[in-house]
Amino acid sequence: MSLYINIKNIQIVAAVILTAAFYSCGNSSQEKKQQAGQEKYFDIPAFFQKEIDSLAALNPEINKTVKKDEQEETKKLKIKDWQVELSSFQAIDLNKPAYAGFVKVDATDSLIQYSFTNPELDLSCVRIKMDKAGQLEMISIEKEVRNTLYKTSEFLVYEKNNFYLVEKNQQVKVMGANYYKVQGEF
Repeated sequence: MSLYINIKNIQIVAAVILTAAFYSCGNSSQEKKQQAGQEKYFDIPAFFQKEIDSLAALNPEINKTVKKDEQEETKKLKIKDWQVELSSFQAIDLNKPAYAGFVKVDATDSLIQYSFTNPELDLSCVRIKMDKAGQLEMISIEKEVRNTLYKTSEFLVYEKNNFYLVEKNQQVKVMGANYYKVQGEF
C-alpha cells in the first residue's frame, strides 16, 4: 500500500510539473492581445527609459530655457533627474488599451505617423522619424485634453542628441490662459 501511495504521489507531482511547464511556454498576455487584433506600436516609454538611463550616465551640460507666459530664462546646467525632466515624453504609450482600434498608421521609409481617429482621446498625432539604421532620430507628439472647465494643448518634440521641447497652452474658464515652454539643447 505504501508503494502504491508513493507512485500515486510521484504521478501527481509529475502532472503538476508538466502542467506548469506547459503554461510557462504558452503565450504571454501581450502576445495574446496582439493575436486578438491589438497591434503593437512603437514602445515610446521603453525608448525614453533608455534615453533617461543614458543621459543620467553621461550627465551632459545643457542650455535650458523656461518660458512662462511672457517671462523667459535660459541657463546652462546639468539636469539632476532626467526621469522627471523627460516624464512628459515617457508617459506617452501608443499601446494603451484605450487607443486600441483608434490608431491610423502612415509610414514611409523614415517616418511613421500615428493619427488618432477618436477626438475624445488625449493624443492627436505622433510622428517618429527614423535614421538610416532604423533608430529613432526624432519624435513629435500632439496632445489635447478638453472638458467643461479647461482645454490643454501640448506639443512635445525630442531630437536625439540635439534638443527637447515641451510646449503647453492651457485655457481655464475662470482663470484665463497659461502658456509655458521648456526647451533643452544638448
